[in-house]
Amino acid sequence: MPASLSSELSESARPARLARIRAVSRILSPACTAISLVLSAGLLAYWVLTPGEAILRDAGLTGIAFHPIGSLVRMAGLTVSALPLACLIWGLSRVRGCFLQFAQGHFFTAGNVARLRDLAIAMLVSTLLKPVIGALLSILLSWQTYAQGKAIVVSLGSETLLALLFAGLIAVTAWVMAEANAIADEQAQFV
Repeated sequence: MPASLSSELSESARPARLARIRAVSRILSPACTAISLVLSAGLLAYWVLTPGEAILRDAGLTGIAFHPIGSLVRMAGLTVSALPLACLIWGLSRVRGCFLQFAQGHFFTAGNVARLRDLAIAMLVSTLLKPVIGALLSILLSWQTYAQGKAIVVSLGSETLLALLFAGLIAVTAWVMAEANAIADEQAQFV
């Protein structure tokens, strides 16, 4: 084990580690709420303010739009694209509770394990929904704007794969925490 890591994990460094965990958690808890609000406002602003050509380009639709994107289609697009965001916001609300518990010094609890598991589920569902939602949006947008032919665009990128990997990491971390919690409970029974 490298010297810097072993000194970081030593018993004498424990109070500083706990103080750091609590301090960062006190920052991250309200950050979860702020991020949720910013993402929601950004999605609403995108569908209300973005020019139609930019929305079509972002959806992967090329070619000439014969009709502008109407307000009904914009609202439908907002509603459809809010689904993965809603999953993510739910996950952020769950992990916010985890940070609140960390700030109070409660680490390996069943509640924290459940909150981390819920974040992993939210990220997984949100990430898996994005390509489906993108395809639905391409159909919706091409149906309203193109005179002939409709288009469906399915997009998978490295960010999707990385988000799936990160969701898996959080899920495994929650499982490890659950196992640590079970071991601690077992050892408490021997005393």
